[in-house]
Amino acid sequence: MTGITVIVTGPEEAYDNEAEFWCANELMGVTVLHEGRLHLRIDPRSDGAPWLADAESLARSLAEAEQLLAAY
Repeated sequence: MTGITVIVTGPEEAYDNEAEFWCANELMGVTVLHEGRLHLRIDPRSDGAPWLADAESLARSLAEAEQLLAAY
């Protein structure tokens, strides 16, 4: 599985706590604020197969998303 890349597309998305998680060229999920805490909503793959993300890449991406959102 390809590594996960985190993108915050702009200040409006950062204000809404939305960071995008991309795996290769496919959107894997988006962060959302739920009950005051940041969560990762993982969307289904377009081909119906399950996502397979290695734990190290996912943990790094989650930490990076929090840092990117806080920077705005």
